[in-house]
Amino acid sequence: MKPVFVDPDLTRVSFARNLLEAEGISCFIQNENTRTLGPSVAGFSYTQLLDPSLCILDDSQESAAVEIIRTHFQNVTAEGPEWLCKSCNESNPAAFDLCWSCGAEHLP
Repeated sequence: MKPVFVDPDLTRVSFARNLLEAEGISCFIQNENTRTLGPSVAGFSYTQLLDPSLCILDDSQESAAVEIIRTHFQNVTAEGPEWLCKSCNESNPAAFDLCWSCGAEHLP
């Protein structure tokens, strides 16, 4: 068991798990529910020890898992201005292909 991705945002870790499972790499999230314990554990206001951690079961797949995650998250961030949805007129980050509010596709 090796951790291959740690992030304070459980959503990102869960998405990385989905990426690996789609490629046939068995994995699980450690500390999935401990993030909310931060302020109550020994007086810490924040500790990375409680961050969700994505672990793979087969250590021989570590390099492949790290590459899949790195490649995806490297390409996710899009530079540029926010765009307005033509359906609901809501502002969306440049990286979004769909409107966060109504789900309409970004049409340039």
